[in-house]
Amino acid sequence: MGGKTGKDGGGALLLYSAPRSGYGDEWMTFLPIGLGFLQAMLKSRGHACRLANLSGKGRKEILVYLRRHDPAVIGVSMFTFNRKRSSDLLALAREACPDAVLLAGGPHPTHLAREVFEDCPALDAIVKGEGEIPLAEVMARGADWRTAPGLILRDGETPSAPPMEDLDVMGAPVEHFQADFLDDPGQLSYLSTSRGCPATCNFCNTPEFWGSSVRFRSPEAVLREMTLLRRRHGLTYFSFRDDTFTANRGRILKLMDLIRGSGMHPLWNCQSRVNLVDEDRLVAMKRAGCEFMQFGVEHGSERVLQLLDKGTNMRQALKALTLVRKVGMNLGIYLITGIPGEEWADVEITCDLIRSALPHDVQVSPLALYPGTRLFDTYRAEGRISPDFFRGSGDAEVFARVDGHTEKALRRLAQVAEGVRRKAIYTPAQFREQKAWLGFCAVTNLLCGEAAEEEGRMQEAQAEYDEVVAKEPGNPWGFLKRALLFHRTGRAALARADLAEVLALAPGNPEALELARAWGAGKGWKASQGPAAVMKGSEAFLERRDPAK
Repeated sequence: MGGKTGKDGGGALLLYSAPRSGYGDEWMTFLPIGLGFLQAMLKSRGHACRLANLSGKGRKEILVYLRRHDPAVIGVSMFTFNRKRSSDLLALAREACPDAVLLAGGPHPTHLAREVFEDCPALDAIVKGEGEIPLAEVMARGADWRTAPGLILRDGETPSAPPMEDLDVMGAPVEHFQADFLDDPGQLSYLSTSRGCPATCNFCNTPEFWGSSVRFRSPEAVLREMTLLRRRHGLTYFSFRDDTFTANRGRILKLMDLIRGSGMHPLWNCQSRVNLVDEDRLVAMKRAGCEFMQFGVEHGSERVLQLLDKGTNMRQALKALTLVRKVGMNLGIYLITGIPGEEWADVEITCDLIRSALPHDVQVSPLALYPGTRLFDTYRAEGRISPDFFRGSGDAEVFARVDGHTEKALRRLAQVAEGVRRKAIYTPAQFREQKAWLGFCAVTNLLCGEAAEEEGRMQEAQAEYDEVVAKEPGNPWGFLKRALLFHRTGRAALARADLAEVLALAPGNPEALELARAWGAGKGWKASQGPAAVMKGSEAFLERRDPAK
């Protein structure tokens, strides 16, 4: 379309690519969840739509792919960390499909539209913030696509589309999912069940991007998505990547009841704020399969938390972190350092927090300034970020503080986190306390079994898995963990029998199929300590805590 003639019926092609520096980083290379919702919205309205993850693809392969599909609309998902690669994709899209409408969406173009237009001559328009309604209207209006709401054009803007109050109208990505170059279909296990966050941290662009209120998908819609993922892809582990998964207490308790009543017995993780959990929520979550809980604590110093406008305090943080360990989940915390005004004494206070809270996982990042955040706006207004920074810096980020303090603090916090890693593992006595309090809970048994295996107590580990199998014969995790133990201890026939049970309960389960292939070929297979890989840090870490964008 090129914004000139219009091209009806060609469908949409939505693209993403990590920068070259991130090709080996799972956090940077997985397809943004938001593209799945865009596809579901378009296809439910009768528009053809494909997704493509072009990370690592070369110019020739990309051009061949684009020409083969010849879409009417091409949308590129652009973050700050992949802005250069996204601009390159748009240039290739214009070369391959001269008549297509080229759109960019995501937090970076939403908040830095002028710069993005200047850097991307091929770009026709930017989709502001939430993209489902604007993109659906672009597709529906054909040659009149410029009148669709929610667009930033080179010569102005159209009225913003209202935020969707009923998120269930989008459907779920799994219902319509069709993607090319997706190396790991298991990434469908990353789910988003809400939009927005009740906080207004000055380093986060969520309030500007999604709005200041939190909107939720219904518990029934979330359970339906999980059920479809189990049925179609055999998934047994999920990661809820909402900014604040536990924000609505009643909704969470209802969803936990639905999950427990479904008979799926999934394991899963989530993230939230320390002031939005309580004992009832956490107990219900563990009973429904939550084995890992992450919090954006950010810092151990009250003074620095105020500098970040975090809206929480250390009393709330310590209460929440202590409660998670009492309930008996794996505990993860996000921390930030390199903050203007942060002193070394503040770093040591954060070290004390790590030692006190005993998290199983700690992710530390230097404070980066992203477009759409109040910190970024302040730095730019003060002239501390040059207007053309993003043009000449490749995929580099703007860090709030680049000095010896930041580098030293990163090393110090990582050192302390590593020092408490072994101490954070629950002891047999702590597992007994959890069992006495909660009664039978599969998550307790599975974590207890893993800890026993780690220390070489194989009989005790098997007893934990045996109990899960006996009390929850429909739970694939009891069979899977026992199969891994049998294989590890040289009991191949028993391992294969348990693996067959897993595949009977969850046909197509990726982990079980991988094991079956490895064992069938006579190769060893080293399982991770946890049921699923934990999100790891990267230079895009803070920006993609919310991968739904």
